[in-house]
Amino acid sequence: MRVKNLFLILIAALFLVGCSGSHSVKSYTWERITVDSTYDEMEDLSATEAIAKYKDLVDPLQEIIGYSADEYDKERPESGLSNFAADVIRVQSEKIFGKKMDLAMTNFGGIRTSLPKGAIRVYDIYSIFPFNNALVYVEILGSDLLKFFDKLASRNNPEALSGVKLVVEDRAIKEFLIGGKKIDKNRVYNFATIDFLLEGGDGIQLIDIAQTIHRSETYLRDAVINHIKEQANGSEPLKLEKDSRVIVKR
Repeated sequence: MRVKNLFLILIAALFLVGCSGSHSVKSYTWERITVDSTYDEMEDLSATEAIAKYKDLVDPLQEIIGYSADEYDKERPESGLSNFAADVIRVQSEKIFGKKMDLAMTNFGGIRTSLPKGAIRVYDIYSIFPFNNALVYVEILGSDLLKFFDKLASRNNPEALSGVKLVVEDRAIKEFLIGGKKIDKNRVYNFATIDFLLEGGDGIQLIDIAQTIHRSETYLRDAVINHIKEQANGSEPLKLEKDSRVIVKR
């Protein structure tokens, strides 16, 4: 308690010194104010009301939905976190639309931070995927899909992918498999992604080559939260791994 009292006196002294100039102090009075738990009992109703307005919004963000075995960050051409994001889009889109997805893609730019080690809270997922990007899937002819990936390869920085094996060398495709098989130019593929990429985000234009477009109201972050909850039901901590699904030889 003596330290707190001394601190208050010191602050008062510094204040008086700092106010020097053409004026001089003729006299002053002071009293010792003890800073202790007494003030905890003096509730600030205006502050309490302000906090209460947001409590219902903040509390759900604190929910622990699972556990991570390590800290995971994004890294091109692939990383455990980017693979996980693309896999979630493919798996959750199958549940939302009731259709098998042949492949999925999301952009590295939409992954904003790392997944922490240990407890995973809802706000962690909001931090990683802060944008309102809804899950969609498009039906695309194999020949158009191949042209799309040719263009993607020419950028030398493919996005996060699921369901494929892609090898790029000197900005050209050297190997491209979907579900372990070579692409059939005459087949229609179900391609899951986010509406941001569908409509031209990050220079990716899927809407022009899509035969049919199917939209959902599920944001990517909500799909990730649902996926982690499903995986965390009595299971071990989440482990995100690279599997050489995307290789870029420079």
